[in-house]
Amino acid sequence: MALNYDLKIILPASAVSVFEDVFSEVAGAILTVLLETGPDKGRWEMQMIFEGQPAADMIKILMQKAAQLAHIPVPDYMLQAMPDKNWLQESYQSFQPMTIGRYFIYGSHIHDKIPADKIPLRIDAATAFGTGEHQTTHGCLLALNELDIKPACVLDVGCGSGILAMAYAKTFRRPVDAVDIDEESVRVALCNARDNGVENLVHVWRSDGYQEVSKQYDLIFCNILARPLMNMASDLKAHLTVGGEAILSGFLVRQERWVLKAHTDIGLRFVRRYRIRGWSTLVVARES
Repeated sequence: MALNYDLKIILPASAVSVFEDVFSEVAGAILTVLLETGPDKGRWEMQMIFEGQPAADMIKILMQKAAQLAHIPVPDYMLQAMPDKNWLQESYQSFQPMTIGRYFIYGSHIHDKIPADKIPLRIDAATAFGTGEHQTTHGCLLALNELDIKPACVLDVGCGSGILAMAYAKTFRRPVDAVDIDEESVRVALCNARDNGVENLVHVWRSDGYQEVSKQYDLIFCNILARPLMNMASDLKAHLTVGGEAILSGFLVRQERWVLKAHTDIGLRFVRRYRIRGWSTLVVARES
C-alpha cells in the first residue's frame, strides 16, 4: 500500500472555505475541527490527506494562492507521511452513529439496532463529501426535518455522498434528482443509494451546477460553498417553482449575510436559518 501524507494548518474561520476550495481537487480528504481549548481556541484546524506524496512546489503554490484569496499570511505547515494503514478504514471505525431530527445516520461497521422511530441512512466515510458529521450537512437535515412544504419534485445540487437526496427519498418515498460536478461523487452517491435501497428513487448524474438540469423543482438542496452559491443564485431561482423552497449551506456564519443578500436581491424570501458551530444553513422561498 502506498504511503499517504497529511498536512495540518490552523486557520481563522474566515479562511476555512477558501482553503477547502483551493485544495479540494488535490487532497483525498479534508477534515476541519473547531478548536475549543488552548491558545488557538476559536480557530480551525484543517487536516488534508493525500494519496501518495504531493509535490512540495505544488503545495507551496496552493498555500500562497489560498492565503492571498483569504487575505491572511501563509500559515505554517508541515507535510508528513502517515502511518502505513488504511486511513479510510480508520475513518469508518471512528464514525459513530448520530441522530439528527428524524434521521439515524450510521456506518456499515455499526450493528446496533436501528431506532424504530427513525429513518436510517447508512453512509460510510468516503471520497465524496457528506456523512452527516459536518455542520453543513447537519443543518440541511434539520431543515428537511422541519420543512414547511411537501415537495413532489426535488433536486440536490452538489450532492456529494447523496445523503440529502436519500434522506428525502426515504422520508417521502418519491423520486429525487441529484447532480455533482465530480464523477467520483456521482459514483459514490449511486452506490449509497443502492446500499440504502433507494436506487430506484435517487437519480444521479454529472452536472456543473445547473448546466445539465432542464426543469423546475419544489425543493432544491445546494450545499456547496459561499462563492458558487452566490454566483448561481439566479440559476437556482430559475429552477425553483413558485412556492418552492431552497436549502442552502456550505458557508460560515460570517458569510451568511452575503449569501442571503445574493438570493433576496433577486426576489427570494428568507424563511429561516440554522447555525451550528460556526457554520450556517439558510432556507429561502420563491413567491413569484
